[in-house]
Amino acid sequence: MKNKKGFIFIETLVVVAVLTASLLMLYSTYNAVIRKEKIRIKYNDSAYLYRTYYLEKFFRNFRLDLVATALNKDDNTKPLNVLAGFGCGGGIFLNEEDNIRFCEVFKEELHITNMYLTYSDLSMLQNCSNRNGACEALAKVNDAAAAYIKTIGGLGKSGYRVIVEFAENKDGTRCEGDDCEFFYATISLGDLS
Repeated sequence: MKNKKGFIFIETLVVVAVLTASLLMLYSTYNAVIRKEKIRIKYNDSAYLYRTYYLEKFFRNFRLDLVATALNKDDNTKPLNVLAGFGCGGGIFLNEEDNIRFCEVFKEELHITNMYLTYSDLSMLQNCSNRNGACEALAKVNDAAAAYIKTIGGLGKSGYRVIVEFAENKDGTRCEGDDCEFFYATISLGDLS
């Protein structure tokens, strides 16, 4: 009978190589899923949708339609301005000091950094790679907000939507620095006439 120790050693090496390759593929797939989940959880989380709902109700009591006039259209019915940032000033409250002050406290308590009014249909921004035409709107926002806006579709929907950007530390407190975690939520408003 011949000695088969060399064959067993080679066979073991092949099995180890196949198992290592399989584990590496599983690990890379797992990492990709975890990375996407970390990004997804920052979009339209129920806690931030809840905050956005109350923010929308607050602003609807005032003149949110004044902000909508910033979204003018040209003769070809193409949007000239896809995103209109708005805040506690800008004529919404018609310079009522108590409402402006309340709005600032509201934003501070909810950890809001930016608010945008835009069209419900943002499908034209989903495939933006350059920043011209309607894609110029993405140049007005940071990269995280641009990535979120590209995920919003709404093909064929009419009306408007509010997009709110929240900035928080990992412990849930308000963030002011560079190490902020940004969270986004949007609510469709319908027509604002």
